[in-house]
Amino acid sequence: MRRLFFIPYIRVGILFVLILFAFLPIPSIAQEYFQQNVKYSIDVKLNDKKHQLSAYEEIVYHNNSTQKLTELYFHLWPNAYANDNTALANELYKNGDYTYRQLGEKSCGFIDSLDFMVDRQTVKWSLLQDTIDICKIILNTPLQPGDSITISTPFRVQIPDASISRLGHTGQAYFITQWYPKPAVFDKNGWNYFSYLDKGEYYAEFGSFDVRITLPQNYVVGSTGGLVNNPSEEEWLNSKAKETSGLNEFPEDMSFPASSDELKTLHYFQDKVHDFAWFADKRFHVLKGDAEIPRTGKRVTTWSLFTNQQPELWKKVPEYLRTSIVYGSTWIGEYPYSQVTAVDVGYASGSGMEYPMITAIGTERNDFRMEVVIAHEIGHNWFYAILGSNERKHPLDG
Repeated sequence: MRRLFFIPYIRVGILFVLILFAFLPIPSIAQEYFQQNVKYSIDVKLNDKKHQLSAYEEIVYHNNSTQKLTELYFHLWPNAYANDNTALANELYKNGDYTYRQLGEKSCGFIDSLDFMVDRQTVKWSLLQDTIDICKIILNTPLQPGDSITISTPFRVQIPDASISRLGHTGQAYFITQWYPKPAVFDKNGWNYFSYLDKGEYYAEFGSFDVRITLPQNYVVGSTGGLVNNPSEEEWLNSKAKETSGLNEFPEDMSFPASSDELKTLHYFQDKVHDFAWFADKRFHVLKGDAEIPRTGKRVTTWSLFTNQQPELWKKVPEYLRTSIVYGSTWIGEYPYSQVTAVDVGYASGSGMEYPMITAIGTERNDFRMEVVIAHEIGHNWFYAILGSNERKHPLDG
């Protein structure tokens, strides 16, 4: 979690940046700058007995650069959890965190069952030497400037214990982040690939995500993107929100109910984002609200998903979400998405972490701390998410 707070002085900073850019040689920048574009289609199924994901991914990759590409680099970040000698494990050890050794191999995670193809043709690919969470794909035919290819692969993810880092599970509560094969950014400086770390954040290509999640019927899911043609799921969430809003007291029970034998498939879509995260828990209460953006009057739906652990704090989260969207839109620029979600992840290591349109919030001490963390993490929908900066090279404080 980084220290970023919205203050009126940020408007002065934005004005300064605009003035600075007014004196830069824009034509030369325009010739040099480009962004690749990616379109994801992912089908994923959760096995909550084995704590595994089985999935298939297709990515349409468009080369907007002026260079032909003979190879691609992909992040396979679930492999960061595979053993006690990864970059993530070594980072944690250096900071005095020996969670890996305490948990043992059974609580670690990985990604496997990969079989990369490009335009339905087999290609050569391999993990980088001494780096199991990055791979290189050799293209059979160079990808020319302005052209596109379709990269596909099945994959399986063993979900690690949530006490290690952001991807994980606590029992049958699932925090699914940095979970799919993801192309590294190719920009004017070349390829930007790096191992997953607990500190350091990410740099990824913008594009669209078309994702279908299959899991037992009684899971409540919070996700990047919006539901597509799932009226029964929307009705169920609305009914749970109505039920939760009428509760004045919450039980203390934190046990997991049995999973439904019936499965459901939830279809989500979002454009103009660089990541996709989702969270699932059968115990979630639901609160629904909205925020009206000043000047435009656009309404943003807010969702709060939480357990019985701190309901007295979470009952206030819809208001914190509303004010975060309103003030962020006033001081920085209009929030561009249709909804925003805060998810209770309890004591998981990945608490206090933002993803496009959704944020993971952990156990907090009091109302003030909860409001501060919500404002902070929602703020990252602008910086770094919309800005899309390379935080591995240019980290923010906190």
